[in-house]
Amino acid sequence: MRPFLIAAMLAVLGGCASQLSTYVRADGGPIDAAQEQATMARCKGEASTTANGVDMRDPLKRDTIIGACMGRNGYIQTLR
Repeated sequence: MRPFLIAAMLAVLGGCASQLSTYVRADGGPIDAAQEQATMARCKGEASTTANGVDMRDPLKRDTIIGACMGRNGYIQTLR
């Protein structure tokens, strides 16, 4: 019974953790959620329109472009 409860608690806490931002501001300042979401949307748009012979269905390449865009806008990705 105890292992089941531990697994259930980890699942709940893991669900909460997945809702947290994976980006922080490079200057260490507080994150404005609306600003971060707007920047993320702009970067996702940039990743979807980047062609140059790159297959954007590859998640690694798409995430690399999004990460570079977020970096240009003052955000750095945290370790998951």
